[in-house]
Amino acid sequence: MVGNLSRVIGVISGKGGVGKTTFSINLALALRRLGKRVVVVDCNISTPHLAYYLGVDHYSVTLNNVFRDEVDVKFVPIEREGVMFIPASEELRDLIRVDVTHLKTHISRLSNDSFYDYIILDSAPGLGREALSVFRACNEIIFLTTPTIPTLTDITRCAEVASQIGHKKFYMVLNMIRNKKYELSALDATNMFRSPILGTIPFDETVMDSTSLGTPYLIFNPNSKVSESYMQIAANLAGIRYEKPSFFSRMKRFFKKEKQFF
Repeated sequence: MVGNLSRVIGVISGKGGVGKTTFSINLALALRRLGKRVVVVDCNISTPHLAYYLGVDHYSVTLNNVFRDEVDVKFVPIEREGVMFIPASEELRDLIRVDVTHLKTHISRLSNDSFYDYIILDSAPGLGREALSVFRACNEIIFLTTPTIPTLTDITRCAEVASQIGHKKFYMVLNMIRNKKYELSALDATNMFRSPILGTIPFDETVMDSTSLGTPYLIFNPNSKVSESYMQIAANLAGIRYEKPSFFSRMKRFFKKEKQFF
C-alpha cells in the first residue's frame, strides 16, 4: 500500500458489553489472514482491556506514553498472533497528563507512514471524550451492536454525532445473534440504521472461554460459525471475495490445533 494512507477504522458501540474489543481483535486477525497489515489501538484509556484479551501482561510502552510525548507512536506497536497492537496502560497513575483529544494527531502519524493497511481503533463505548476522540481520528466507522432496539437506538445516536463531526462512511455489524423473537432481523436493522451491514456474528458461549485464555477466537476455534463470520466481515470490509475453506482444509487446521496440546 505504498503511497496511500491507511484506512483508519473506529469500532464504536453505544454501550459496553456488546463485544467491541473481542470484535476489534478478531477483525484484525481476519484481515491479517487476508494478507493485510493491521494494527489495533486500545483507545479506551480509562478502562483498557485489549492487552488482556490478547493474553499480554508485559509491555514497556503504551498509548499513555504517546499522549505524554515520551515516545513516538510508530515505535509502540507490539506483535501478537501476527497482529500488531498498541496497548493502553492499566495503571491509574498513567492517566495523569493524558489528553485524549490529541489522538488524531498521533494516529495520523501512523496513517501517513503507510506501513499499515488498516489501523483499527478500539473505542470506549458511548459518547464520552475518549469515544469522541476516536470519531475525530478515524475516517471510517464500524458500529457494533446486538440486534435489539435499545442498542440500535444507542448507535443511531452515536452515528448522528459522528455525522456532525463530518463522517460519511458508516458500517454496522450485528453481534451475538441468538435468533430470539425479540431480536431484529438484518433487514430491520438496516432500515432502522440506514447504513450497510458488513455482516452478522452468531452468539457462542465459548467466545468467553477464548477471552479468559487470552486467545483470539479465530485461533481458539477457527472452524466455528463465529470465525467464518469474522472472515466474511473482513473480506466485505476489504472489498474482496472470501471463499469458505473446504472440509479437508478445516480438518487439517483442526488436527494442527490438536497437535499443539501434546
